[in-house]
Formats: sequence, C-alpha cells, structure tokens
Amino acid sequence: MITRPRPILRRNVFHRPWYMQAVDVAHRLTVLSLVAGTVYYTAFTLRMLYLNRKYRMQYSIEQREEMARKRADAEASVAAVTAPKESIN
Repeated sequence: MITRPRPILRRNVFHRPWYMQAVDVAHRLTVLSLVAGTVYYTAFTLRMLYLNRKYRMQYSIEQREEMARKRADAEASVAAVTAPKESIN
C-alpha cells in the first residue's frame, strides 16, 4: 500500500490564545470605526459644501437684485434733482 503525505492544513484561527483573539477583535473594531467615521464625515463635509454653495448662490442673486434696486432708486433721485429748468417752471 502506498502512503500519501498528509496535506498541510491551514491552522484554525480559533485555536489561538484568548488574548490574541481579544487583540484581534479590538483591532477590527478600531479599523471599522475609523473607516465608518471617515465615510460619515466625508459625506457630512460634502453635504455642507453643497449646501453652502447653494446658499451662497442664492445670497448672491439676492444681493445683485438689491444692488440693482438701489441703483435704480439712485438714478431716479439724480434724475429728479437734475431735471431741466423747463419742467420746474
């Protein structure tokens, strides 16, 4: 009978000492919390950038309209002050 060599089996990870398993769990929790926090804060930052841009554009439009209104009022008052003398008499 031919004897075959036994295959090299991968070592089972659950046969480690308890402290190695505890360190592994702590490491996994740390990595997962860092990744989740990074994703969350990246999404939060992108949302704030989007909203700030949207509000800034709206504010800019309102400011332009207000400046146009003030300019029209100033031109009307200048036109009233510098009216021709015939229209005053």
